[in-house]
Amino acid sequence: MPVADSYDGFLIDLDGTVWVGGEPVPGAAAALASLRRAGRRLVFVTNDSRSSAAELAGRLREIGVDADPEDVLTAGAVTARAAARGRRRAYVIGAPALKREVEEAGLDLCPPAGAAGADTVVVALHPGFDYSELRAATRALHAGASLFATNREPSLPMPDGHWPGTGAILAAVEFAGGRRATICGKPEHELFEQALARLGTPAERTAIVGDGLRSDIAGGAGARIGSILVLTGNATRAEADEADPVPDHVLESIAELA
Repeated sequence: MPVADSYDGFLIDLDGTVWVGGEPVPGAAAALASLRRAGRRLVFVTNDSRSSAAELAGRLREIGVDADPEDVLTAGAVTARAAARGRRRAYVIGAPALKREVEEAGLDLCPPAGAAGADTVVVALHPGFDYSELRAATRALHAGASLFATNREPSLPMPDGHWPGTGAILAAVEFAGGRRATICGKPEHELFEQALARLGTPAERTAIVGDGLRSDIAGGAGARIGSILVLTGNATRAEADEADPVPDHVLESIAELA
């Protein structure tokens, strides 16, 4: 029986699954269209907070995938909402899209010079991360701020190899600040709960499709849904065989779901 026939709904990872860097995975758009024609429901989930849901939906449409902002859930949006609960001021290490999410969640942004007055520090992938940001976050955390982050992924797949991920930045912040972060993206429950509510299919008929053993596959196991590992990103088949938890299915790419 084809793998797709076992499920009515899919949570679809983006980086390493639908595209690698800016390059679409061959056959991805056709496979996703095939799933929809068969009546399957899709929600796209990503730990990358550098773009908003609207921007990512636009990128999906550019590669031939029908998507609206409501079809995309980012760890940035989930983390911003979690950080805003009972707090007023945030110091953010992240891209402009994440800072907009934090403001839309109701928090005021603190500049680096005023970071010691922040109630919370929010950390995500940020190519411009530097010592001054680390210093500001350290001051905030030692002054009592809480710490939230989108994920702990050590690296992300790119066409020319692996680049440092959010986890690399977060490790420096945690070490200097003496505080361990609350993670809101994959594999933690917060993102999965919101994604499953948006999808609306029973857990036993739902699967996540992704390239990360520690994010997608572990998160799927924690949410008690099926897991489908694709080998176009972070993991190899040998690593999948030795993983705990082991993915329910391993495919060369998402194209095999067609």
